[in-house]
This record gives sequence, structure tokens and C-alpha cells, in this order.
Amino acid sequence: MKIVAHPAQSPCRRPGALFGLAAAMSILPAVLAPAAAATVAIKDGNVVLTDNGQQRQLTRTGKNADPVLSPDGKWVAYTRVNNPGSTGSQGDCKSDAIADELRRTGTNGSGDELLVRGQDSSDPKSALCDFSHKQFTSDGRYIFFLSPAWAVSAALHRYDIRTKTHSFVIDANDVIVLNDCKRTENRDSLVVLQHRYFVVAGSYDWYWLFDAAGKKEKGPVGQYDNENAVRDAIKDSTLCNS
Repeated sequence: MKIVAHPAQSPCRRPGALFGLAAAMSILPAVLAPAAAATVAIKDGNVVLTDNGQQRQLTRTGKNADPVLSPDGKWVAYTRVNNPGSTGSQGDCKSDAIADELRRTGTNGSGDELLVRGQDSSDPKSALCDFSHKQFTSDGRYIFFLSPAWAVSAALHRYDIRTKTHSFVIDANDVIVLNDCKRTENRDSLVVLQHRYFVVAGSYDWYWLFDAAGKKEKGPVGQYDNENAVRDAIKDSTLCNS
């Protein structure tokens, strides 16, 4: 069962612009066909960029995972796994030389830099590891990521590229940064999956909409089976579409 936050807002799609001249479409197919968006992936433990059908290897340590491309296409954030035996909270990914690393590199193959190293702490809000679900904000200034924390929830953190600092945001098991929203009031807002408890007994997992800082809750988004389902629902709703 899916429960959407704003039932008064009906889902809508904006049809793409249509060209009425069939002759023009047949004469200029290259002009009308949109260029394929650049993508990043992991191959043999390294970050590989695919752009216009061409592949470029951006890292060479063979220890990298979970890359994400910035909205402007100039940067890739990724995790360097210095202890391959670790998987999130399983194994040691927080200690000294074998700690995971949050890193960033340019899509031109230069500028690789360490942003944050994994660290252990008695406070789950301060412990860092894994750096999963990484996402940039629309201006590329912030990178949000998840780190293992509590038994029923991970911790959402935010790294500031400009000040080179990071901070705990909120407890979360999934996050979607709305960095491509057409509606400016929701651009870079956060859709967060949280484990919450009923007043009497029992618990539930719902997605909630927060502001870009993760401090102000805007309302429920609903219950979905997986991340792809909630992403599809967002695309089909007026949450980001005007």
C-alpha cells in the first residue's frame, strides 16, 4: 500500500516539445536526438566515466566503490574501501590506515582528493564508515551520505566542499536529495526513510520530506517497497514538477 503525502496534488507529466515537421526530423536526426548523459560506474574496483560512448578510467587503486556524479558533471564522489573485508558495519572500516575514505575526483582525471576518513566513536552520530548513498546538492557544494549507526537506523551526514567540514544531519535508512527539482521551494530538499515508533506499540518505516538542512520536517511522502518505487513516485508527482 502506498500512502502519498499530498493527495490533493494529482500526479502529472509534462509532455516533451513536439516538432510538427516530419521532414525536418528525418533531415536533422542528430540535432533532435538528445546527447546521452554521462554516467559513472565501478570496473575492477576503479571509477570509470562513460561520456558520449567513450570510457575514461578515473582511479587506479582497485579499492573504490559507490561513485556518484555531480549535477554539473565535473566531479565524482566515491568511497575508497581500504579494508575490502569490511561491508558497512561488518568488519573494520573505521580504524586508521584501513578506514574507509570519502573522496572526490574530477571527471577530467585530475584533482583526486581525500574529503573525510572513517572514524570510530562511542557516539553513533560521530562514527563514520561506508559513505553510502552519496548525493550532491544542485550546486555541488554539499555531499550527503549514510554511515552505519544504530541497530535500526543509519546516520545521515553532510559534507561541505567549501568549508571542508562534515556534520550529522538526522537518523535515516535511505535518502534522496531532490537536486533536480523544477520547483525551487523543494530543490535540494531531502526525502528520508526513517524508522519510527507508534505511540502505543510497534514501529513503521516511511519516507518523509525535510528541508535542505534536514532540520525541518515538511510532511510524509509515504510507504514504498524500495528506493526505485519512491523515486518513480516523486517523478510522477507535483513534489518537483510545477
